[in-house]
Amino acid sequence: MTGANMDRESGAAEITIEPGKATAFGMDVLSQLEVPSEKGEICIEAFLFGSLRGIDSHGFFALLPRLVREIRAGMIDPNADVRIVKAKTSTLLIDGCSGPGPVTALRSMKEAMRLCRESGIGGVSAYNCYHFGAASFYGFQAVREDLIGLTFGNATPRVAPYGGREGVHGTNPMSFAIPANKYPPLVVDIATSASSAGKINKALKKGERIPEGWALDRDGNPTTDPEKALQGFLLPMAGHKGYGLGLIVDILTGALAGSFCGKEVPPLEDLTTPYGASFFMLALDPGCFAGIDVFKEKVDRLIEDCITCPPMEGFERVYFPGELEAMEEAKRTRTGIPVRDSELARFFKSLRDHGLEIRENILI
Repeated sequence: MTGANMDRESGAAEITIEPGKATAFGMDVLSQLEVPSEKGEICIEAFLFGSLRGIDSHGFFALLPRLVREIRAGMIDPNADVRIVKAKTSTLLIDGCSGPGPVTALRSMKEAMRLCRESGIGGVSAYNCYHFGAASFYGFQAVREDLIGLTFGNATPRVAPYGGREGVHGTNPMSFAIPANKYPPLVVDIATSASSAGKINKALKKGERIPEGWALDRDGNPTTDPEKALQGFLLPMAGHKGYGLGLIVDILTGALAGSFCGKEVPPLEDLTTPYGASFFMLALDPGCFAGIDVFKEKVDRLIEDCITCPPMEGFERVYFPGELEAMEEAKRTRTGIPVRDSELARFFKSLRDHGLEIRENILI
């Protein structure tokens, strides 16, 4: 523990966790489940990426208990290795074999990057997959080698189509990671729904209403009641635009892999049925087009046009996509990952409920 303070929003006590200690704690937990160390390291790195960049709904404290639960239920095989089903000059089809999601996703992006270095573009489709955490973690692998990295994943159908009243497709995240020169990578990492279930759950705990346009109740009626929303369905972001993008993600993932699409994807909460999500990773080499130097120069100029744009009333300044997350990552790397006492208690309890020995002193 590096410090303690109060969460200004709720008045709840909050502590900060050193990233190194979180890594050690996570590896201790996964070793008890006989997760091979190299696979465990990938999972913990992916989860901490989300936490450090402020994407807490896809971070360490949210996803480690989920991984434990799915391994204990026999859904995830921690020892599984991916299987290459089909290989072409610049594409691969991969069977994730129900291994840990981050392991399958990282292998998929690494293969896409390998193909990209050989031919300028690499596309990898993977099926029989599980939750991979923050989608941008995988695009960052490409950016580190001056490549563009695109990531897509489908999910349980909790999002209603535009004009519909029941779920058809998932939150279906997509991420675009773009290398720059003078600036951090330009990163877009979004779900195609108007809100995540995590944000709605946060409103419920705080006793707040949610904005109109976020969700429907179980009968398909618009609601601002977070409890009814969690029992119902999410709405697509930006109306018909998010609806279209959500379907495209299902097509690029499930359809391209010949696996589950839309309503075929099993419920996330069902621990008796393989989840069966699909991923699609795409890597592009700017060097095969105008060249990496001129490409980065153009990206820098776009970023500068954004950050020098006069702000509207009520805005301090304009940020470029990924900038706030980069700032948060620098801060949390220095000061630690904030977590409420109550959230930490639930975290420990969830792990203990699965029969694990929890050595709190490793973490705090």
